Amino acid sequence: MPSYSPGLCHPMRLLLIMVLLPIIFGGVLSPPVQAGESTEGPQDVNGDLIPDLSEMAPHYLSWGPNTSGPMFTGTAEVEPVGSFFYEPYWFDYLDPSLGMASLAMTQRLSIGLIKNWEFDISIPFISNQASAPTAPAGTTVNAFGMGDTLVWLKQQLTNDADPFHFWARPALTLEYQFTLPTGHFLTLNPRLYGEDQTGDGTFNEAIYMIMRKHFKPFMLYLQLGDIIENPTQVGTGFTFNNGLVTTPQAQSVVNGNLVWFSGAFEHVLNDKWGAGYVLEFFGESQTGQNLLFGPANAPAWSFLWVDPGIEVTWPDTEHLSVTWGLAMGFPVYQSNYPATYTPMGTITVYYNGPFGYRGE
Repeated sequence: MPSYSPGLCHPMRLLLIMVLLPIIFGGVLSPPVQAGESTEGPQDVNGDLIPDLSEMAPHYLSWGPNTSGPMFTGTAEVEPVGSFFYEPYWFDYLDPSLGMASLAMTQRLSIGLIKNWEFDISIPFISNQASAPTAPAGTTVNAFGMGDTLVWLKQQLTNDADPFHFWARPALTLEYQFTLPTGHFLTLNPRLYGEDQTGDGTFNEAIYMIMRKHFKPFMLYLQLGDIIENPTQVGTGFTFNNGLVTTPQAQSVVNGNLVWFSGAFEHVLNDKWGAGYVLEFFGESQTGQNLLFGPANAPAWSFLWVDPGIEVTWPDTEHLSVTWGLAMGFPVYQSNYPATYTPMGTITVYYNGPFGYRGE
């Protein structure tokens, strides 16, 4: 028999060389693995496995300090996803000619839902007081209750293209608002002379267009909207929303369309502290015609106010920012509406979420 030397046969050696050569030369030619670098796969090189969460982030303004802002005019930029703010207001509506005062303590919550969308809810708590001539001489009556609830969605349409130049494209937003009649308006106590009424009793639908333009160190705000007020059944002593005329008996009330207009000029004196002043105007006009329900049997009225204010931000951290604002409203024009003076204040507590820009 032929003898064989120790080792592998020729076919086996060939197979082994074919398998080992790519491994050996591949290891020599491949770059070394860096410390801390994972060798486990699969690697998400193209972002197919993990969504691009940066798409949730808002358009970033190179200057946009947290400020208190105007009292009535909305802000076009919506809250970022995962960010929110809580804002209590105090509006003390004073009508000296009627001997009436109405302190509205409004609680607002705004939440960033998805990119370019925001959810808001506003619930007022109202303390009313009346003396002569609304109540008999020497008599003062008081009442407290919850007002009508506002719920709305904001949809941001455009971003501020250049926050340093006035003529660049502004931020524009549509706001879709609904009023829920959570205030008291039925079975009014005649001994309280209407002061226990804290709502109008109507479901309302509204749409607003809001604009804001930065041009450092200034900001310009404008808001225009139309409110459709649905008919409602009321009782004796119900006061229409002009605050002057009351119903002598139970009836169905149809309010005219309510047009809202407001605007503000803000001068930010200090970016770090969000300190500055705001010059604002605000008005409403109720027509004699309802867009959906025909002629109104409620009185037509209108007014225009101005409310200059001051503002400051403190504290201001990466995740939390608090703004403070004070203003005073003065009547400029009123038609079938009482001259109303309104000291007002607000505190806004912002929480800066994972995609937020608060506190930058």
